[in-house]
Amino acid sequence: MAGAPGCPTGVWLAGSLTAVTCSLPLQIMRVKPHQSQHIGEMSFLQHSRCECRPKKVRTKPEKKSVRGKGQGQKRKRKKSRFKSWSAHCEPCSERRKHLFVQDPQTCKCSCKNTDSRCKARQLELNERTCRCDKPRR
Repeated sequence: MAGAPGCPTGVWLAGSLTAVTCSLPLQIMRVKPHQSQHIGEMSFLQHSRCECRPKKVRTKPEKKSVRGKGQGQKRKRKKSRFKSWSAHCEPCSERRKHLFVQDPQTCKCSCKNTDSRCKARQLELNERTCRCDKPRR
């Protein structure tokens, strides 16, 4: 196989990887802005054909639990046993779900905030939005 014009060919061996290579001398101009410039010659190795190594079969190493200093394992949440009673009820408004509590027997949504809780913060309860609002004057 012929290399680049004027370039001798050779075979490079590294393990099971073989490649046809040739050395190319190139002239390079080095420029330092506002200082100087000069031309130098550098030699580069060109690869014209390579063969890939066969892929090694890897076995997965056993994972050991990594625990930080002073940290224990997180507890898993227990599944709720009593989900069947709320299955027949439609959930409270999706956007404000966190503000309401649902009665499992009547399926009615009632506000978590109480009037006394809002008054303690010098606010009044808006029952439609279930939020503590500033009192209107």
